[in-house]
Amino acid sequence: MNRVRTLATAFCAVAATSLLASAADAQRVSPMTAGNFGRICSKPAGGQICDAYITGMADAGALAKVNDRNEGDANAPAGFCIPQAETGVAMRGKVVAWLKGHQDSLSKPVGEGVFMALHDSYPCGGAK
Repeated sequence: MNRVRTLATAFCAVAATSLLASAADAQRVSPMTAGNFGRICSKPAGGQICDAYITGMADAGALAKVNDRNEGDANAPAGFCIPQAETGVAMRGKVVAWLKGHQDSLSKPVGEGVFMALHDSYPCGGAK
């Protein structure tokens, strides 16, 4: 499971970074759609891999904020603010619910859909 989590984290870091890249700096984006990911996450057999992917995205978002601070941009906004005690199962529930409520996002890349789900589900600054 640690290897799956490590791979998922690395994959998510690349996916999250590519969302922020300009066209001139295009990077790899997973060919999986948010809709396919939502279907995987809705099945009991997909729970662990789904949780690993979402946790990796959460880690990538948190580390991007740390990187911004280390690069001298402490005021760069965070994409989302997930409480440290939040579980993978809870995050999965919010991501799946968000995807079901945003049918227009289902054909988009999985990284974009999950990022937006986390962004909307875990706003920073206490707003919700």
